[in-house]
Amino acid sequence: MNRHDAGRVWDGDGEHGLSGFTPIEPEAEEEWEEEYWPVREASHEDVAAVAAAVYELLVELGGTPPETDELEEAVRDVIDDPDAGALLVVESDGEIIGVLGVSWQLAVRVAGRYGLIQELWVHPSWRAQTIGSDLLVALYDLAREVGVTRIEVGLPSERFPYLAATEAFYMNNGFTTIGLRMRRLL
Repeated sequence: MNRHDAGRVWDGDGEHGLSGFTPIEPEAEEEWEEEYWPVREASHEDVAAVAAAVYELLVELGGTPPETDELEEAVRDVIDDPDAGALLVVESDGEIIGVLGVSWQLAVRVAGRYGLIQELWVHPSWRAQTIGSDLLVALYDLAREVGVTRIEVGLPSERFPYLAATEAFYMNNGFTTIGLRMRRLL
């Protein structure tokens, strides 16, 4: 199985088909191609670059980003508290070109902890090169390490021009639709 089949599991006949769950299934056999983008957890040296990436993501989504110092403080908070979540990054020539932020949640409805993807950004010049998928695979591994067996993600607003592509990306990586999300600012 290659990394493009991240949401697929091998069946007994050696064929593969889409599973009904994210690829955090303990029984799933995984074999990845030799070439992939190395993913690592963000460090304090990455704070400014991760905050800038999230700023770009929020602008692209049509939102109003917080001030840079607020974003940088939030990045430091996540780095400093592994129980709250994680920030994963991909870099090329010392420049961060991909960021994935996840928060660990606790809910009765899932009978335990689950991960909620808060941010997934790849620099526009580096898209369509499996960076996003490699970030997700690294997230699945990290989630397993901390005892998380479910990952969720909220999709952008229906006004986002690339909503269909975003949804297809997650579905190609093993996610299934579970419904709409709503919010209220306080």
